[in-house]
Amino acid sequence: MSEMVLRLAGEAGRVSLALTAHSPGARASVDQHAAEIKGALASCGRPVTTATLLSYAEGFTEAAIARGWWPPCRPLDQPVAVLDGSLTAAGSQGSDGASRPGAAASLPPSPRPELDWESLRLAAICRLLIEAQDLGTTGH
Repeated sequence: MSEMVLRLAGEAGRVSLALTAHSPGARASVDQHAAEIKGALASCGRPVTTATLLSYAEGFTEAAIARGWWPPCRPLDQPVAVLDGSLTAAGSQGSDGASRPGAAASLPPSPRPELDWESLRLAAICRLLIEAQDLGTTGH
C-alpha cells in the first residue's frame, strides 16, 4: 500500500509543481508550504532529507485520502499508473531548471485542474525532494 501511496503522491506533486511554474501566486503558495514542512520537521528534530520527506509524503497522503481527498489531476476511476521511478524522481527539472535524467518525460493528460491545498502541499514536498537530492541529503 505505501508504494502505491508514494506513487500517487509523486504524480500529484509533479503535476501540481508543473502547474505552478507560470503563476507567481501559486509559486508563493508552494514556498509557504515548503517553509511549513521544514518547520514541522524541525520541531520534531528531523532533518530535511529524502528519507524524512518520503515519510512525510506517505503519512500526509494517507491522511488526506482518509479524509476523502483525491488528486484533482486524476479521475477517481483512473487507476494509479506504474510510474517510472518513485517520488524521489519527483520532477523533470532540478531546482536549477536543468533536465533530470530518469524523471518522468510527460505529465498525465488532464485539463488544468484547480490546485487545492493538498496538491500545493505535495508540490512543495516534491520541490523539497528535488532540493534535497541536489544537495545530496538522502538521509540513508
